[in-house]
Amino acid sequence: MMDNKRYINGAGRKVLEYLSPDTIVLDTPFIMTQGNRLTKGIPYMKLEKRTVGEDVAAIRLLNFQDYKGIIYLNVQDLKTSKCYNLTWNMEFDGDWWLWSLADIETITT
Repeated sequence: MMDNKRYINGAGRKVLEYLSPDTIVLDTPFIMTQGNRLTKGIPYMKLEKRTVGEDVAAIRLLNFQDYKGIIYLNVQDLKTSKCYNLTWNMEFDGDWWLWSLADIETITT
């Protein structure tokens, strides 16, 4: 079952807040959007770190949910139409990350 409420991690930092059924704020350094907001149906650029190099893809956020300290972002690759989940443990409070999302406004400014 989804929690659908703000999430404050063990370090006392608010990581997740639900603004509406369609929009969340995911306050992490790798969410590079205006106000760290993510909204269902909006396209984003995803940068994924690989063993060798990086992968960049245009994706659309289809859904999100959190469960027991993990955030799940259900996304669709706009080129291949493949759907998959991006996940993150909201208890982790470091600078290390495997993927990042950015919106057009942040990329172009």
